[in-house]
Amino acid sequence: MDALLLSYLQDSPYASNYGMQLLCTEPEVECVTPWQDEFVGNPLIQAWHGGIVTGILELTGKLQALKVAGSETGPLLSANINFLRPTRGSAIVHTKAHLIRSGKQIINIDAVAWQASPQEPTATASLTFAKKT
Repeated sequence: MDALLLSYLQDSPYASNYGMQLLCTEPEVECVTPWQDEFVGNPLIQAWHGGIVTGILELTGKLQALKVAGSETGPLLSANINFLRPTRGSAIVHTKAHLIRSGKQIINIDAVAWQASPQEPTATASLTFAKKT
């Protein structure tokens, strides 16, 4: 796997706190994040907190941006998150990122999170990253 992506994951405090693991980088970046009791957002239905889901979608998107643009990848400019169904606790979350466009100044990435099946996403994200100039 790409050394830059693995290094970013190891150096990112969020990734280590989440326990996020890189599964593959080809053809797209795919990660898994195991459940932790601290992730509970709604204890009544034992659902993941939306901020955690947003964080792992953003991290997966950042890894895809790094794969495409390397050290030219800048900060996150915008994120649009859609929560489609509850992300249930005690189950791992898979995330995958897809490059939409890499231009001169920005990189557009879509990311998706699921548990049971990629055909049943729990959340999606449209992310825009700057490129360093």
